[in-house]
Amino acid sequence: MDAAVGSAQKAGGQAPREIALRRNQNSSMKLTQQQLETHLWGAANILRGKTAGQDYKNYILSLMFYKRLCDQWENEADEAIAELERQQGRGFTETQKAVFRARGEHRYSIPQGSRWGDVLAASTNLGETLTSAMRAVSNANEELRGVFTVDWAQPAPDGSGKPLIANEVVHALIQHFNTHDLSNASVAPDVLGHAYEYLIKQFADDAGAKAGEFFTPPEVVDTLVRILEPRPGDTIYDPTGGSGGMLVHSADFLREGGHHANSAQYFAQEMNWGNAAIGKINSVLHGLEANIAAGASTITDPAFKDGAGQLRKFSLVLANFPFSDEFWWLKPEQQTDDKKKKDKLKKETFGKEGFKDNYGRFGRGTPFKAPPAGYGDYAFILHILASLTNQGRAGIVCPQGVLFRGQAEVEEETGEFDDDGNPFIKRRKADDEHLIRKALLESRLIDAVISLPLNVFYGAGVPACLLILRRQRSPERHDKVLLVYAARHFRELSNQNELRPQDVMRILVHVQAYGDATKVPDLVARHSGRIREQINAREHDEVERLEAEYADATVRLARLDAEVAERRAELATLAAKTVREKAEAALVKLEGQRDKAAAKIAERDEKMNEARRRADDDRRDVDAVGRELGALYGDADELLKHARVVDIAEIKENDFNLNIPRYVDTFEPEPRTEVSDALRDLANAELSLRTAETEMLALLRKAGHPGIQTC
Repeated sequence: MDAAVGSAQKAGGQAPREIALRRNQNSSMKLTQQQLETHLWGAANILRGKTAGQDYKNYILSLMFYKRLCDQWENEADEAIAELERQQGRGFTETQKAVFRARGEHRYSIPQGSRWGDVLAASTNLGETLTSAMRAVSNANEELRGVFTVDWAQPAPDGSGKPLIANEVVHALIQHFNTHDLSNASVAPDVLGHAYEYLIKQFADDAGAKAGEFFTPPEVVDTLVRILEPRPGDTIYDPTGGSGGMLVHSADFLREGGHHANSAQYFAQEMNWGNAAIGKINSVLHGLEANIAAGASTITDPAFKDGAGQLRKFSLVLANFPFSDEFWWLKPEQQTDDKKKKDKLKKETFGKEGFKDNYGRFGRGTPFKAPPAGYGDYAFILHILASLTNQGRAGIVCPQGVLFRGQAEVEEETGEFDDDGNPFIKRRKADDEHLIRKALLESRLIDAVISLPLNVFYGAGVPACLLILRRQRSPERHDKVLLVYAARHFRELSNQNELRPQDVMRILVHVQAYGDATKVPDLVARHSGRIREQINAREHDEVERLEAEYADATVRLARLDAEVAERRAELATLAAKTVREKAEAALVKLEGQRDKAAAKIAERDEKMNEARRRADDDRRDVDAVGRELGALYGDADELLKHARVVDIAEIKENDFNLNIPRYVDTFEPEPRTEVSDALRDLANAELSLRTAETEMLALLRKAGHPGIQTC
């Protein structure tokens, strides 16, 4: 023990200072998820608008994660020291504790000089201090390489030499994060993980169209995951990883089934370093041992290969790739808007003999044509197919154009005629996308297609669908494709549409029944019970979130109510006119402040009532949708308006066109109107017009308008 004391003294007493600083934060209170969400979004409000157009979400998310790592490091040390003290039956000095703190076993290493206390103690050049600390942590942990991508000391773009984010702003953020301990002692890991997902969703709402680069709506992810049902032993892969939602939802599904999250293995590739960092943090916070590669295109430079340099195979692939990427065939550093350069690169890449893919996914020497240069959708689809094991399955978010773009081979009249008057016929070759889709269907790889409502994705106004691929399909489904028209049912929000829980249930029942009416009652019972719990949990979260968001206003109103009551009581005792008038004026001012606080609480209450009304509507709809699904599968004609299992032979007759309205009745009839009702409405409208004209003329006469004669 004496040697340990000496070691701590040589260290300069750094650890005791960190402990003292750390204890300034509120670590005695367990944070609820909603309180934590409010706290984290408060940090975003401090930084918003202060990054000169830079993506501020990465700053906030990385700072939150760094604080979490530091707090948990301290918490692990505290728990180990407490156990040692219990075993030895005596307390240690702060200096002795410092030695154990530095030497103890930790999940992640936080180097001395790079801990939260060091950052908190700094007063100048905070951006440099914070960046240096984060990079030291990243360098000390192989698993955290590439997590901290932001530079808090980045210079402003005006050339002034000043930092992009001012010292006082960084100081305000550090002080804000210091108010709460983020270790397991104060925040359960699952609470922190859910709060992080909430924060990503808030950033997505804030980013608008750009959010599509890193965020897929959770309802869509949940639908894909529940269709494909991850299992222990699966290798799960997302080739365009974004913020890691596909991996996290897969892990949640495993936990829901009573399995450990890491009973499967997780892999992802993301070209954008910042988005990859968000995904890595997301996986760590959810306890996943995920391998996330960054900085290169999945198509030109796939990260996961086997010993022979070919694509690694995965049992489950989930993806939401960038729609219609016109640069899919180019490395990021080659991409250009210069038409001449692009045409030259295109000629070199595709050549006279056609595209040659180094990984055998498409093009020369493969069963599939290379996708056209201007549309990368099938490049991603075929990459996913090539990444599947022999038993693998995949769920892919696609633009609906992949279902019907490209024509089959056709014979066309040229407009010219031979000497006998017969038209010359020219054979038009089939388009590459048509041939790719044809090959996929003839190989019996497409299991199901689900069309989605418009505008459910950030920044993607084009109609989208879910494409389900399976390498091995049961005999009864082998020569068929399930087509589901799910575009009718959604919740309309201010900026986009949202799949409701009951809408997800519709999709899942159609897909899992696969046309078998006998399966529907059990599927409805299973999903409706789970979805009711989901609706209840969402209602609770929204109400609690509003309580946390308006907590300060609640305290303020209570204080102002007490002050108003006290001033009124005092006013009743005042006799002197001057004193009384002064007190009345002060009371009026105080009542105004109280009314503003009361208005905030009324605003909160209205939002709470709206959340409850929405939840009540959803609960009723779950029951109604369950009854509707039961009725649909008892009426073949009605079912044709929602879902249909189509034989490959029929699809072949339609030139392998998978446009869903060809097979499912998507026609929406106009509401029936009785002639008598229409005539009554017309008469009422004419009466309203005459009444309005009479009232207007009376007003003009009363005003003495020169063009109106008085009677």
